[in-house]
Amino acid sequence: MFIESIITYFFLITSMLIFGVNYYYNSNKFIINNIDKRSFWRLDIILPILIFSTIFGMRYDVGVDYFSYLNSYLTKTHVGKNEYLFYFLSDLSWYFKLHFSIYFGIIAFLQILFFYLSFKNNRYLYPFLIFFLFTNGSFLFWMNGIRQALALCIWLYSLKYIVSRNFYMYLLFICIIFMVHRSSIILLIFYPLLVGNRDYFKNIKIQLILLLLAFLLRSIFFTLILKLESVFTLYVSILGDGLYDSYSMENLIDGFVESNGSGLAVYFKLLVNIIIILESKKLKKFYNNKYFIICYFFFFIGILAKYIIPDGAVALSRPFRYFYIFDTIIYSFFTYYLCRNFNKINNKLKYFAMIIAFALIFCLSQFSATKNSHSLFQFYFNNH
Repeated sequence: MFIESIITYFFLITSMLIFGVNYYYNSNKFIINNIDKRSFWRLDIILPILIFSTIFGMRYDVGVDYFSYLNSYLTKTHVGKNEYLFYFLSDLSWYFKLHFSIYFGIIAFLQILFFYLSFKNNRYLYPFLIFFLFTNGSFLFWMNGIRQALALCIWLYSLKYIVSRNFYMYLLFICIIFMVHRSSIILLIFYPLLVGNRDYFKNIKIQLILLLLAFLLRSIFFTLILKLESVFTLYVSILGDGLYDSYSMENLIDGFVESNGSGLAVYFKLLVNIIIILESKKLKKFYNNKYFIICYFFFFIGILAKYIIPDGAVALSRPFRYFYIFDTIIYSFFTYYLCRNFNKINNKLKYFAMIIAFALIFCLSQFSATKNSHSLFQFYFNNH
């Protein structure tokens, strides 16, 4: 199982990176005012999207909720509650009697397509985004929380309407993704918060203090959550009509106990996050645009939520999971910045340290993975 997994991931990452790196090295002559003027619909963009969706369409037992979605599809049972756009996708697949691999492939295609489209004006980031999407583990959320991950990728695309101050288009996209996953309604509040040019996280000292507080709050999470049981019950009821009844206080605490661990990878990523915070002023000056400020805002919110709320506390972390992708995004912005400032020896060391360390973290995660981790890649035709 390990051999099949590592070969598949190696082929997938390498092939997508080859297209991304080729695009990166040919991009400079086509960038005008920091915008790539080439057509998006090019072979070196379409092919990696098709490779990604084809391979993940044929996956088996990748993602904790894989079998729940598989059984729902095979028994023609809708998942979710009144999430009509996702219903439509399932109904359409049932109507045409599509194999479940095609069904999963369509979802993976939509996820990666909107992810690529989200960075249409920052296409020089594609090789970095692909690298960190896998090595930072973000792709596993796409394979696990399928509906929310699809909503996330569509929402990423809609962020451009905050930049352009187009409220009605942003509202339209929130309505669309609400019909994919109901928790996305919380994303509506960010338009008034971010439509101006305000940078909420300019002060580096305050960011470091908040990061420290996040760790302290994590240490008292168990005690704190018991005192907020009534608030948690209200939150679950707002999520929707019995859909999240399994999100009990007991399950939340069990999830905390199971996931409250540590490791070298956790501390390495913490170090990377601290370095990015320390260099955030340089990064903002380098990119000098509103889109980066918005991404950095969600990056910082996301890492605070990650450090406060344990991975196993799925119920409580649900609304924050939209922001977890932004560490992958900011890592990509950061490594590109390091590439463009390669004349400094410190930047070279940081760049190679990040690339090597994240690659090793991914390989070690595969080596140490068990069947119950649902992260080892298997093809469905080898398991039927």
